[in-house]
Amino acid sequence: MALEPLWEALVDAPSLSPSQQRVLAELVAQRGGTETATRFFTRADVTAETRAHLIRKAYDRQLIKAVLATPVVTTEMLLLAADKLGVETVLIEVARTRWDLQEAQLLLIERLDHASARRVAESWGYFGHELRTALIDAAIRDKPQDLGKDIASDAQRKAEEDAYMAKVKAWHDDIWVLLSGESAKGLWPELIARGRDHDSTRLIVNFLLSRAKELADETLWACLKSAFADDAPESDPDLGGWGAWLELERIAKIVSRHPRALFLHGVVLRPRVAALTAAVVADLREEGISTWDWSRLDPVAAVCTSPEALDDVASLVSTAVSPSWKRRSGPDPEWAAGRTKAADALAMNPLLPSAALALVAPLLSPAVAARFVLHPDEQVRKAAEEVVAQAIGKVRSERHGAPTSRKEPERPAVPSDDVLAESGDPRAELAAFLPLKGPAAHKRQVAEAIAASRFADADLLRQLPAPIALGSTAQASEVARLLQGDLGDNADAWEAFAEKVGRLTSNATKSLSTLIDEALDSGSGA
Repeated sequence: MALEPLWEALVDAPSLSPSQQRVLAELVAQRGGTETATRFFTRADVTAETRAHLIRKAYDRQLIKAVLATPVVTTEMLLLAADKLGVETVLIEVARTRWDLQEAQLLLIERLDHASARRVAESWGYFGHELRTALIDAAIRDKPQDLGKDIASDAQRKAEEDAYMAKVKAWHDDIWVLLSGESAKGLWPELIARGRDHDSTRLIVNFLLSRAKELADETLWACLKSAFADDAPESDPDLGGWGAWLELERIAKIVSRHPRALFLHGVVLRPRVAALTAAVVADLREEGISTWDWSRLDPVAAVCTSPEALDDVASLVSTAVSPSWKRRSGPDPEWAAGRTKAADALAMNPLLPSAALALVAPLLSPAVAARFVLHPDEQVRKAAEEVVAQAIGKVRSERHGAPTSRKEPERPAVPSDDVLAESGDPRAELAAFLPLKGPAAHKRQVAEAIAASRFADADLLRQLPAPIALGSTAQASEVARLLQGDLGDNADAWEAFAEKVGRLTSNATKSLSTLIDEALDSGSGA
C-alpha cells in the first residue's frame, strides 16, 4: 500500500536527519511499496543502520527482494534478509541480481543443509568454482546425526534404523547431484588435491569411485591414491577377517566399475588384495564355513592376482567340510551349492594357477566345467570331463524315468482348525505334513497353514522354515517360550541368533531348529 503524499514527499526530501530516516524506514517497511522502498533505500544520505532497520521491520517479501537488488546492499544486510526470507531465497535472489557479493554468498552457503544446497545449485544459472565448492562442502557437512543407542524395543530400533537409512540416502543423493553436475566435473581434480586431511575429501573420493561412470586416468589415479594410500592400514584390525572381507568387497566393486584401477594403482592394490585375501582365508579356516560364508570368496575371485593367495583359496574350497552341526542333520544342498558357486567364481579368475584349478575342478558346475574340457593340464581336463559326463548322465536318467504326464499330482492341503478339532488327534494330523515335501510354493503354503493352527506345538514349530515360524502372529507367544527355553541365559547364543535372523530372507528354507542349533554352537565358541 502506498504511503500518504506527505510521507512520499519526505522520502524524496533533499535531506533527512537520522531520526527522520529511522521513522521513515519503519513507515516504508510497513506501508510502502517496492518502488518507494527502493528510492528511500538508495538515497545517498541514508545510513547503513537505517537500511538494516528497514530490512528488520519489513514484512513484505517482495519489498525485501526489491531492496536486495540495489547496489547499496552489504553483506550484513544480506545476512539480516536471510533471517526474514530464508537463506535459500536470499542466495537465489542475489545470484540473479548481484555478482559482487561472493563473500556474503559464502557466509550464507555455510548455513545450508544438503537439500537446500542442492536446490540452490539447481536454481542458479551460473556460479564460479568457489561457490560450487562451498555448496558441495556445505552438503557434506550436513551429515545425518548418528542413531542413539538407547532404543526401547526391537520394533522401535527397526523404525529408527529405517528412518536413519532414508536420511543417509537422501544426503548421499543430494551430494552426488551437486558433485556430478557438468559445471562441477572440472572441480574433481581440485577437490581431490585438497588431501585426505580435508573434511570432504574422503567422501568425495568414495563417491567418484562408486558412482562415476567414467573417470579420466589422472582423476582415477588421484582417487585411488587418496583411497588406498601406501601407509593406510589394510583393514580395521578390530574387525579381523570380517573387516578384510568388507575392504575386499569395496575394492571389487571399484574394479568392476573402473577396470583400469588395478593397472593404474596395482603397485598398492595387488599386494593389499593378497594380504586381505590371506586374512579372509585364515578367518574362514578358523571359524568354519557356513552356507552364507561362501559369498565372502566372491570379491577374492574377482580381484585377487596373487598366485600364492589363489592357491590358498583353492585349497580352502577343495578341503572344506560343512560345520559339525550341519553334518548332524544330513547333507545340506544349500551349502554344497554355495561351494560350487565359489569354485565357479574362482575358476573364472584367469590368474588361477593350473594346480589350484585342478583342486576345484571336481566341484565346478557343469556349465563352467565345460569351459575346461580342452584345458592343457591333464588333471584339470579329466576332472572337467567327469563333471560334464555326470551331468549328461543325470539328464538322460531323468528323461528316461520321467512320467509321461506333466500334470502335477494333487497334494493334500492342511485342514482348518475346525476340521482338525473333530479328529481324534489334531497334533498328529499336522505332524503328518512334516517334513515338508513337494514344490517350494506348496511347502511354503503348508508351513504357513501349520504356523497358523492353534494345534501347532513347539516341536512342530521347530521343523518349520525359520522366517515362517518367527513371523507367525498366531504363534508369537509359543515361539517366544520356545526360544527362552532353548537359548536360556546364554547371551552369546542370543546375540548370534539375532544376527542370523537379521540375515534371513523371507523365502529362506532353513528350519527354526537349525537356526537355534547354529546360534547355540556360535554361543559355545564352537
